[in-house]
Amino acid sequence: MKKLLKTTGIGKKVIPVTAALGILFSVAPITENKVSASVATVFDVGITSLGILKDIYTGLGIEVGDSDLSSYDGPYAENISYRAPNFKSGEFIISVHHTKNDLNFTKQIKVLYPNGKSEIHKLKSGQDLKITEAGTIVDLNPDAASVAENDILYITQAQLDEGKTGVALNQVKTIYVEKTSGQNDILVKNFYKKKYGQDSLDGFKGLFTDLFAHLTEEQKKIATLTSHPVGREVLSNYVMNNSEALADFNERSINILAHANQILETPLALLNITLNGGNHYQIIPYKKGTNKVVLKTGSKYLSGKEGDPLKYSNTISDDEVFELVLIDQKSPDNKIQFRLNNKNGVSLAGNATTQKFGADKNLKSETRFLDKSNNEVHNWLRNWYPGKINERQIYDGIRFQSSSKEKDFTSAYDSSGNLIKNSWVKGDEGYSYADSSGVFLKGWQEIEGNTYYFTSWYRTAIVDGNNTEIDGKHYHFDASGALQRLAWKSENGKLYYSDESGVIFVDGLREIDGEIYYLTSFGATTGNKRLEDQQIILQFSDIGVLQRATDLNGTELTTPKKVTLDGKQIAFEKNGTLRKSGVTGKRSFPQPDGTERQEIHYYSLKDGANYTGWKTINDKIYYFENGANYIFNGHKEIGGKRYYFNQNGEAKLTGLQNTNGEIYYYNNEGVEQTGWQEVDGKWYYFNSSGEARIGWFYGDFEINHRGYGYFWYYAQEDGSILQNVTTELQDSKGFMKSYTFDSHGHKE
Repeated sequence: MKKLLKTTGIGKKVIPVTAALGILFSVAPITENKVSASVATVFDVGITSLGILKDIYTGLGIEVGDSDLSSYDGPYAENISYRAPNFKSGEFIISVHHTKNDLNFTKQIKVLYPNGKSEIHKLKSGQDLKITEAGTIVDLNPDAASVAENDILYITQAQLDEGKTGVALNQVKTIYVEKTSGQNDILVKNFYKKKYGQDSLDGFKGLFTDLFAHLTEEQKKIATLTSHPVGREVLSNYVMNNSEALADFNERSINILAHANQILETPLALLNITLNGGNHYQIIPYKKGTNKVVLKTGSKYLSGKEGDPLKYSNTISDDEVFELVLIDQKSPDNKIQFRLNNKNGVSLAGNATTQKFGADKNLKSETRFLDKSNNEVHNWLRNWYPGKINERQIYDGIRFQSSSKEKDFTSAYDSSGNLIKNSWVKGDEGYSYADSSGVFLKGWQEIEGNTYYFTSWYRTAIVDGNNTEIDGKHYHFDASGALQRLAWKSENGKLYYSDESGVIFVDGLREIDGEIYYLTSFGATTGNKRLEDQQIILQFSDIGVLQRATDLNGTELTTPKKVTLDGKQIAFEKNGTLRKSGVTGKRSFPQPDGTERQEIHYYSLKDGANYTGWKTINDKIYYFENGANYIFNGHKEIGGKRYYFNQNGEAKLTGLQNTNGEIYYYNNEGVEQTGWQEVDGKWYYFNSSGEARIGWFYGDFEINHRGYGYFWYYAQEDGSILQNVTTELQDSKGFMKSYTFDSHGHKE
């Protein structure tokens, strides 16, 4: 069997042993975020960036081997691929934790409560979701592409009462777990070998030895099992064996699988044939941005299983999910039509005698919604259907309501007399937007991800081509009225550009996508711009891009030139071409003594050509003085720190450095070092990620001038280990104790 763990002294200082154990075993959470009173609670149980194994084992001096154990779900998977949830009567816990260095790992879980409310919980690694109310339904994979991939659990009262099942999630695996007791044989053996040597269990060694008894108290806690992985059916049997709970699950599962708040209820027709005796279907969008739907009538779901007659199901599977395909051809009575395709692409079709999912040239497949107008269908589709999302609503027979006080339209009603809310409304003067109370908005508003401005007179959105001046500034709107930021517009043969606020930029020089423009109220400058006081002509392209400079006679420049315009500096090379933003390559420049010196230069319109200071460009760090750097393969002290500049002029730190509370060491060429390093007569140990070990750590097996075997070390806050000293330090139980370290730093 491949070794799962390895002993090592290399690892990042995370937390002391007792804190690591507290993370795993403490019942009390560090923080508690109430999401829904007495129903679901998110617990922060406390993590670092390293993952299950490294969080816990680093404090004990071991770490995970090279193998990725994220998918391991054997009997000893606890504390290897998952962290066990807490088992307690009245609770069902879903635990989330990463297994490797992946601090940003999150998991979405959808929860449907018995009262009909649903929420999406985005759990970070190290958080638990606690369910305490029977009848709660959870989807562990709400982003699934199909029903078959959704992972839905119904939590029963019996399951809560027993409190012995749960779910553990990592980056790649969902593990269903059940409470148990025993020992993790893998960890017991590894802890034993760590203490007595890697060959201590070879052959018949240890055959009649109580290995567990040789472990420390901390190790015993780690190696004690509280759970074991089980099949999903162990959890699902709670609902499958309870007819009342199963009926509730079948009735409500649609609310967690689909968008039940976007239901369109109407009879269906195939040409002149009304389906289901004219009884209504609920057409429920499955996922926003797809054309998939579920059809429900009464307590049954329409099934796409092929054959005559139409079939219905009590539950939802991929057979009950359809593609609603919008077709161009309208019905004879001018109704929008669709085709309803099953998972195999076969359409619902029929005639006067039969309706089924099947291919038959004598059957028609054009489906329409009998009780809904085209505008009602359109307004339903625009909430979820691909290609229709966020299109503006359309209404029949709109009646506008005006305000006698403000003498403008303030609201509108549809043809049925319903006050229009949360909707666009089209009038003779343009589009208005009715808020949640039905009142037309005024001024600046954010709607469906876009910014609009509604006038105070008609309460309509300003669009491109209208007077776009607001409070003395001209703004850039498109034809729909959406504010355009950092975007070009063409007007009367001129190009204009809007800034980060959507205001048309008229203030002169501007760098856009790496090119320099001169923008005024007349648009982007083209052709030549003469600067008499600087003896320069600036040349712009026919779309306004600054390209080069000449003297006032139009003659090419022969030396580099810096030009100031509107307080900003523009740099040109000696032939008059514009110096591009960023860092140049190395170039040779003559010196007063007749020699040449290689230099790199930095320029941007924002910083000019004489920038002094640090600059990060394409993730590389440079230092410039007056826009130049001439140190290559050499060192320079800046701000009290020594830096190495490589052959390209990139700066690298050297020596010991404290970064975000961690100690790093860089050699004389700025290369980060790992392992044992001697610096100014002191010894340090840097783990594989570069950070110095701090506090107690257990070294590798050593055969060198410092001795042989496994040794304990103690690194001070500056990273250096204690040597030739006796001092008092805190032990694993938090008590002060006297320790002696020899000349090699070994604890005696």
